[in-house]
Amino acid sequence: MPGLYYDKNDYKLLEILEDLLNRGVDRAQFKTLLEPYLKPHGIKELAADRGLRIAYAIMHLLESLKSDQASDRTKALIALRDETMTAARGGMRNNRARVLLQIGKELIRAKGDRCRQLALAHDFRRAAAGKLSFLREQLRKYHLLEMPEEWTQIAFDDRVHDANSKGRKSATHLVMDAWIKGIRYLTVVYYDYMDLAVARELFASAAILGIKVRIGIEYRALHRGRFVKFVWNPIGLHDDSDIDGFFRVDRVSELMAEGREVQAARSEYVRAVIEAFNERHRQSIQKEFGVLLPAVSYDELVEASGVPHPSLMHLGSYIHQTAMPLFEERTALLREEYEDADYDAKAAIAVQVESLDALDADTIIVRYLSPEENRNIPDPDKPMAEGGPTLLTLSPDAMTARLRGAAHSSHLTLILSDLELEDALEILYDCRGRVTHLEVCNTKRLDPMQTWRRKPFSQLQQAVNEQNAVKLKRLIRGCMDSVRESGAPDAEDRLKVLDAILARFHVLLEYYKRVPLMASIGSGSTGRSTRTHGMGFAVADTLPLRAQREAARMSPSDRLPVEGRAVKSNEYVMPRPGRGMWHGLARMIAQVPVLRRLVCETRSSWHVGEYSVTAEGDGNVIALGGISREGNGLDLFGPVDHCARRPSPGHLNTALKNWLKVLAGFVPAFLTFYLTKDWWVLAYLGGLIWFSITGLRNVIQSVLGGGGFRRSPYLAWNDYMDWERISESLLYTGFSVPLLDWLCKSVVLDAGFGINTTTNPLMLYTIMALTNGVYISSHNIVRGLPREAAAANFFRSVLSIPIAMIFNWGVEGILVLAGSADPMAVLQLWAAVISKLASDCVAGVIEGLADRRRNIALRRWDYAEKTRQVLEIFSRLEIAFPTRDMLKILNRPEEFIRMSEESGINHVPEVAANALDMLYIMAYKPRAREALRKAMEAMSPDEVAVILASQQILREEQWVSRLFVDGLVGRNFSKALSFYLTRYPAYLADIERMATLAVGIEPEDEA
Repeated sequence: MPGLYYDKNDYKLLEILEDLLNRGVDRAQFKTLLEPYLKPHGIKELAADRGLRIAYAIMHLLESLKSDQASDRTKALIALRDETMTAARGGMRNNRARVLLQIGKELIRAKGDRCRQLALAHDFRRAAAGKLSFLREQLRKYHLLEMPEEWTQIAFDDRVHDANSKGRKSATHLVMDAWIKGIRYLTVVYYDYMDLAVARELFASAAILGIKVRIGIEYRALHRGRFVKFVWNPIGLHDDSDIDGFFRVDRVSELMAEGREVQAARSEYVRAVIEAFNERHRQSIQKEFGVLLPAVSYDELVEASGVPHPSLMHLGSYIHQTAMPLFEERTALLREEYEDADYDAKAAIAVQVESLDALDADTIIVRYLSPEENRNIPDPDKPMAEGGPTLLTLSPDAMTARLRGAAHSSHLTLILSDLELEDALEILYDCRGRVTHLEVCNTKRLDPMQTWRRKPFSQLQQAVNEQNAVKLKRLIRGCMDSVRESGAPDAEDRLKVLDAILARFHVLLEYYKRVPLMASIGSGSTGRSTRTHGMGFAVADTLPLRAQREAARMSPSDRLPVEGRAVKSNEYVMPRPGRGMWHGLARMIAQVPVLRRLVCETRSSWHVGEYSVTAEGDGNVIALGGISREGNGLDLFGPVDHCARRPSPGHLNTALKNWLKVLAGFVPAFLTFYLTKDWWVLAYLGGLIWFSITGLRNVIQSVLGGGGFRRSPYLAWNDYMDWERISESLLYTGFSVPLLDWLCKSVVLDAGFGINTTTNPLMLYTIMALTNGVYISSHNIVRGLPREAAAANFFRSVLSIPIAMIFNWGVEGILVLAGSADPMAVLQLWAAVISKLASDCVAGVIEGLADRRRNIALRRWDYAEKTRQVLEIFSRLEIAFPTRDMLKILNRPEEFIRMSEESGINHVPEVAANALDMLYIMAYKPRAREALRKAMEAMSPDEVAVILASQQILREEQWVSRLFVDGLVGRNFSKALSFYLTRYPAYLADIERMATLAVGIEPEDEA
C-alpha cells in the first residue's frame, strides 16, 4: 500500500538495492564510494543515497572472506564508521550508529523479501534521526544493550574466533559485530599459528572502531597422556610496525612454521572426514531424511571458506549451505504430500519436517563429522603414540618456556576445560609463574555443573593472589585427598608430585607475589553456532541505569557466575592558564573538590581489578550475545510471508503520519476555542493562531540555527526543516490549549481563585508559565527526550514570565490607544495566547542557539576530518619530493599534475577529492562558513596556507571533470560534476578571502 505505508525514499532505496543484489549490476561503480578520502558529508552525497552507501559497505564486509580482499574490507569499515556516525543525528550518537549498522546488516540479509526490506529501510531512516524511544525500541528488538555515550563500559570477550581459525566472519566483520554489541576489549584466538596479513587486518579494523584487540594463539602441550591447552597473547602490538617486528623475530618465525605443520596434519584429518562423509554419512542422511547430498570436495571447501586450512566448523557450514536448497525442495514436496495424507501420515510428515529444520550446521558436525562418529580416523585432539609434529610433543613447562622466550611481553592463559584442580596446581607449579591467566569461565560450556567445578580454581587464584598460605595449603591437601579417593591408575604418581608441591608451596606463592594470577572469560564464539552464547560480556555496574535494569530482568542463563569488582575513576582537566580575574578564579575553584566540576572538564573511566567465580552463581557479569534457536527456517505450512501482514503503524508514510499528528493536535485546540469563546475571531481562528505561533517559531528557529540571513545561498529555507519534529511539536501544543486556556486560566485561576489579568496579572502569567513548563517537561520525558532537554524546557517557561508581562502591558497600551471599552476583559480572553507567545519567543531563542551549536559542532567535525586528511597528504608529498617546494607546486595545479604523472607518485585524486568535499560542505551544510572561519583562526599560518593551496586543484576543470568520468563517485556523477563546474569559482574566491581575514595569507599567482 504505497499510499499509506512507507515513503518514496524507501522504495527508491529498495529499487537500487535490488539492482545491486539481484540483477548483476556492476558493483565497481559503487566501490569508489568506499574510498576513505571521500567523507559522508561530502561530494558523494550528490551521487548515492546514504542508505545505499551503508548497505553496499556492509554487503562488501559480509560477502568477502579472501585474504586479498582485506584492504577493501578495511576501506568499507572506515566508510561504515563515518557514514553511521554522521547519519546519527540527535542524542545517543554511538548507540544510534550501532542500531544503523545492525539494520543495515538485516537489510542485506533480507534479500528477496521485498516487504521486510521495505520495513527495514523505513526503520533505518527513522533510527537515523528519530526519537530516543524508537531508538531504544530498536536496541531491544536486536538484543543490544544500551551503552554509555562516553563509551566507558567494561565490555569484553577474551576468546572469539574469525574465519581464519574456525569462525564464520572475516577479521573486519568480526570487529564490526563486536562494536555493534558494545565490546571495547577483544581477544581473537587462532590455532597453532597466525598469518601476518590476518594480524594486520585485525589490528587495522580494531583501530578504526576504537576497540583494543589482542591476538591469541592456542597451543597444546602433553600432560599425563593428554593435551592441555594454552593461549599465548603477545602484548605491545598496536600497529603495522609492531606486528611486522613481532613476526620478524626468529623464534616467532620458527613457532609459526611448526604451527603450520600442525595445521597441515589437521587438514589431513579434515580430508579423511570428508572421505568418510562422502562414503558413509551421505547415505545415512538420504536414508533418514530422503535427501541425497552432493559429494564434498576439499578444494571447493577451501575456495568457499577462503582459508588454507579449513576446520570441521567450516566443513559443517559448507555442507549445510549446499544442503539447504535440497532441504527446501524436500520440504516443499512433503508439504504437497501432507495435504492428501491421512492422520498418521501427516504426523510422520510433520516429524520429518521438524527433523529437517533441526538439521543445522551444529547438528551435522555432531552427528556426522565429530571424532565420536568417525572412530576409524585418528583423533587429532588426542596424542599420537609416535610421529606427528614436534610442537605437539612438548610438556607444559617446555611449551610455556618456549612461548615466553619468543615474546617475553606476553600473557599465557591456561584453559581449564577437562582439568581438575590438581592438574592446574601441578601445571602452575611446573610452569614457574609463566602462566598469567586462568580461563575461569567459557560460555561454550556454561551450565550449573561448570560453576560448581570452576569455584575451586577461583579459590586457588584468590589464595595465590592474596599470598594466603593457609588457604593454599588447605587446597593442596584437599587435592591430595581427592586423588586418594579417585583410585586412578596414576594416583600414586600424582600424590608424589602434590606432596613435593606441598613441601615447597611457598615457591608457588613467590611466583605470583609481584604479578597476580588473572582471570580470563571467553565465549569461544564462532559466529555460527545455534547452541551457545554469542560473543561479548559486560560488567553490569558500568552500564547506564536503564541497561542495568534490563540486565536485571535477564534470564539466569544470560548471567555469568562471575563477579567483577568495578572501580570508577574521575579525571579533571584543569582550566587553561590565562590572564584576567576569571582565569585566576577558575583555577582557584578547580582546587576545591566539591566545586571543580563547575570549571573542569571531567573524564570518567572504569577499571575491574579482578574477576572471581561466585558461589551463588549470580555475578554482575552478563552475556551480551544470546543463544539463537532459529533452525533452518523450514516449516510445513510455508515460510513467513511478510507481505501478507499489514505493516505496523510505525511504518505509515511519514508525510501522512505528520499530517495526522498535526490534525490530532489541532482538533482539541480548535474545540477549546470554539466552545469557550464568544468572540468569533478567537472562536474560529484561535486554534489557527495558536498553531501559527508554534509553527512559525519552529521555522524561524530552524532557519536561524542553520545560518539565518547568512545561510548558504544554495539552500532554500525549507531545507533546514525537520518536519517530523515540527509535527510532533504541533501535536503536543494542541493539547496544551485545553490545559492552559480552559482548565488553568478559566476554571482554576479565574473561577476558583479569582486570579485574572485585572486582579493579579503577574500571578496569572506565573502560574500559566509553570503549568506549561510542567506539561512540556512531562511530554518531553514521555517522548524519550534527554532529561536535560526536559529540564531546560521547564526553565524556559520560567524565563517567559517577564516576557509575558511585557507583552501584556504592550497589548493593554494598544487597546487603550484604540479606545477599547474594557481592555482588561480583552486581555483575559487573550491571556493564554500571550503566555504561549512569550514561551515560544524564549524557546525560539534557546532552541535556535542549540541548533546553531549543534550545526557548528557537526561542521567542526567535518572540517577536522578534511583538514586532517589534507595535512596528512601534504606530509606524504613533502616526504615523496624532499627537494621540491610542495606549497608552491600545489598553488600551480597544472605543474602538480604533470609532476605526479612523471614521478608515478599520484596523490592528485586524493587532493581533488578533499577539495571537492570542502566545496560541497561550504555550499550545502548549515553553518559551514562559520565553522571553517573558526577552524582557520585556530590554525597556524602554515596550515592555512596548505589548506588554501590544496583547493587550487579545482581550477583544473578538464582534469577534475575526467576524474568524475573515471568514477570518482561512481557512475551517477552528472549532478556532482554540474555542481563542481558551476560553484568552484565563487568558492575559491570565498575561501581565499576567509584565509586572508583569518591569518593574513594572500593566495599565490598561478603563473
